[in-house]
Amino acid sequence: MRTEKINRSAIQAWLHDIASVTEYRLYEQHHIHGAEMAYGILKGFNYDDEKIALVQDCIKKHRGSVHYERDKVEEICVADADAISHFYNVPGLLYLAYVEKGMGIEEGREFVKNKLMRSFQKLSPGSAEYYREKYDKVMEVLDETKRRQSISGDL
Repeated sequence: MRTEKINRSAIQAWLHDIASVTEYRLYEQHHIHGAEMAYGILKGFNYDDEKIALVQDCIKKHRGSVHYERDKVEEICVADADAISHFYNVPGLLYLAYVEKGMGIEEGREFVKNKLMRSFQKLSPGSAEYYREKYDKVMEVLDETKRRQSISGDL
């Protein structure tokens, strides 16, 4: 049973963003599309329907901008890991804002800040405490960037 739960957790982690990395236009609802895609993938491997439903629930509940009750440890772990990854991928978020979304400097900076705030807010209490310093430093860098831009007149 324990190995089965670990395997299911790995599957949940692997598939949680499958829709957004497969096709960017699905990003806004990637938690919904990802759950649907997971069904097809797992059914193709003859995965049990009851277990597929657990994987789908986890995928649906990982999204920070959508408030779902996370009542299973796997749901909390995948949501936390997703949020934490954003603090270590600020360049990727900036690329998303400026290149993929075509935002201006200030709009993109605010987009990234808001994404990181939502990510931090979705963390479980233990993870929020552990990652507070990392979050604060990243936000400080983004605020310093704005301050320097305003001084140089780039805004």
